[in-house]
Amino acid sequence: MIWAFVGLVGMALFGYGHLKLQESRASVEWPTTNGRIITSRVESHESEDGTTYSADIVYVYNVEGTEHSSDVVVIGGHEYSAHDVVQRYPADKNVTVSYAPDDVTNAVLEPGVESYLFQTWGISAVTGSLFFALIFNTLLRVVAGEERSLLDKLVIYPVKGLWLSLGFGNRHPFILAVLVTAGIYLSTLDLWGLEYVFATAAAIYLLVLIFALYFKFLGWLSSLSEKS
Repeated sequence: MIWAFVGLVGMALFGYGHLKLQESRASVEWPTTNGRIITSRVESHESEDGTTYSADIVYVYNVEGTEHSSDVVVIGGHEYSAHDVVQRYPADKNVTVSYAPDDVTNAVLEPGVESYLFQTWGISAVTGSLFFALIFNTLLRVVAGEERSLLDKLVIYPVKGLWLSLGFGNRHPFILAVLVTAGIYLSTLDLWGLEYVFATAAAIYLLVLIFALYFKFLGWLSSLSEKS
């Protein structure tokens, strides 16, 4: 039920992102008016994980003699860094604002820009919840001694393959280097999402390769001291 809830949240994020994407595409036909940036600054946020930054952009525009304000740069969220968007829209800069004809308070600085930010979060939540649900289900079935289903085998065999390849590669660093190279190459291809799996595997192999080479180096130093 926990992973189902996470998956539902992911589906909701994906649906919201899709609606915003349709709205962004429609904004190309919206009427425009002149506007001005009144606030443009980078805000820092301190947390246990470190410091993060966000851009505070506010602009005003006039429609039929009435002044309105908005902070929307791209519908659905922009992917600029905080410093980049502040440099792009400094304070007191004159801008062109697009606004919805049926709701003049709904405005945007960059109409038609397609953002997939919420869709990415949604797909990550859905696929992640399915993956962990399978993992937990398989662990519970193995502990309970139940007969393994096809789904259980689909979860267990890749993990066994990864574990065996790491164990074999630890004894043969050259094999690990080949696996790292193959994983990096496959992560550059468009494989309908599988490139992220290969990128993760390459990162794991690379980490193990670094440790394997480091301990072999320590063993070599130890052998030199014994000879001396």
